[in-house]
Amino acid sequence: MRIMRYIKWKLPVVACCVMLTACGDFFDVDPIDGASPDDFYTNNSELNSVAYGMYAPLSPEVHKLFLWGSARADLVTEGETKDVYVSEFINNTVSTLNPYTDYGFLYKSIARCNHQLKNLPRMQPNGDKVTATRLKIFYGEAYFLRAWCYFQLVRTFGQVPLVLEEVADDVTFEDEKGNIVKMNTITMTDEELRAVVLQPAQEQEVWKAIMSDLAKARVLINGTSYALGFAPPAEEPLIRASWIGAYALSAEVALWNGLYQEASAYAEFFIKQGKLGAASTWPQQYTTTAAASATTYNSFGFMYVFEQGFRTQRLQEFTSPIEADGGRYLVKPKMTVCSQLFNEPLDIRSKVSYMRVNRKDVIWKYIGLDEEGKSMRKPYESIANWYILKHADVYLIRGIAENELGNTGAALEMLNVVRVARGLQKYKRDDIALDKANMKEQLFKEKAREDAFEGKRWYDLLLRETRLGESGIIARTVSAKYDDENQKNEVYSRLSNPANWYLPIEPERWK
Repeated sequence: MRIMRYIKWKLPVVACCVMLTACGDFFDVDPIDGASPDDFYTNNSELNSVAYGMYAPLSPEVHKLFLWGSARADLVTEGETKDVYVSEFINNTVSTLNPYTDYGFLYKSIARCNHQLKNLPRMQPNGDKVTATRLKIFYGEAYFLRAWCYFQLVRTFGQVPLVLEEVADDVTFEDEKGNIVKMNTITMTDEELRAVVLQPAQEQEVWKAIMSDLAKARVLINGTSYALGFAPPAEEPLIRASWIGAYALSAEVALWNGLYQEASAYAEFFIKQGKLGAASTWPQQYTTTAAASATTYNSFGFMYVFEQGFRTQRLQEFTSPIEADGGRYLVKPKMTVCSQLFNEPLDIRSKVSYMRVNRKDVIWKYIGLDEEGKSMRKPYESIANWYILKHADVYLIRGIAENELGNTGAALEMLNVVRVARGLQKYKRDDIALDKANMKEQLFKEKAREDAFEGKRWYDLLLRETRLGESGIIARTVSAKYDDENQKNEVYSRLSNPANWYLPIEPERWK
């Protein structure tokens, strides 16, 4: 059986979650507190609570995003504590049994977005608090978040299941003979359910769905969904979708699809808003917990919510060498690579991204509270945000797009804007070769400095390899971080095979 683009799902059902125990996260729409979203959609607060539920599965899993996008690349190596599953990412030998490849949290968020989109019509405009215009914004943020989830999935795993409707009691699909079949999920076997729901879609289908969702998000998100007549928490602009985030993500997705003019246009619209931040306050987004400093530099991210005492924040667990703070020191910066990248003393980012503390090399962003390496976050309370879409990236994305269009002058302008905003001197035309290859290298170096250890480096290399025509860039760049020549050669050989650019999926998930 193969899933159809127009597959129809009716009502949310527990049956699928029970029968597909390995895939329960895919279709879980119930919030963590146990209340059913079906009980909502009667007033402003309930509507907002359901929206929160779409984001809830994501922030606790940012350590996976770190492993997927940073640990596999060149800036990260093993810490003093060896963990077999983390080591697989560091060494690019990830197995199907590695628990950190479990992408169920993304499908849980997708399921809640689907639920939101289906049930929003139940919520009628309510006086001056929930107007028809504000309801559109709630639709928009569901489309945005679903697009972002699939953006992570398709770049990480390649072909993945594409579920754009809510899972139902009844499913309609096309069987192997081309017949349209309608069945009740309760009567279907595990194998039949997996074949219908978890059939991986072609990669291009997923990209089309992402772009379609973002097109809707750009139109629908014309304000803030959470301003419903009550005072929102200060961190809301960071952790909820916004039109700024929609344009930032649209620019990056367009770049991945070779739509360079569109990527530049989306980025230009964003850039006209004048959001970039200054070197003097850049470190504060990491060294404080103030949402105001975070939103100055970021279009969309996850605010870490400390839920329980003595529960280590996972980024602290991975990066801190202090056992009493819950740190296991599983990963650390590869200093030789970092020193080559951060090679300009005035770069404010080199003071916070990583440093040497008590004779140990550490990723400082998630454990530090200053720029000198003297003050660390309290034990078991490492409130560190995870930044997904950054303002500076949009400038660099526009530069990359313009460079691909042959406009190296415009690319240099974007590069210089970011450099000056981070404390560096701008390049003059006589200082730098303006050929396309060199400009591309400089733009991605700047992006690597801006996004160091934030789950993006691997994907930038993948973009260059698969979309921008730089054959061998992944194997050359990543293998260079290994000191042992045999390991260097093994990794180079392994990463020369495109099949090893994507994480494997545990076979039972798609059986």
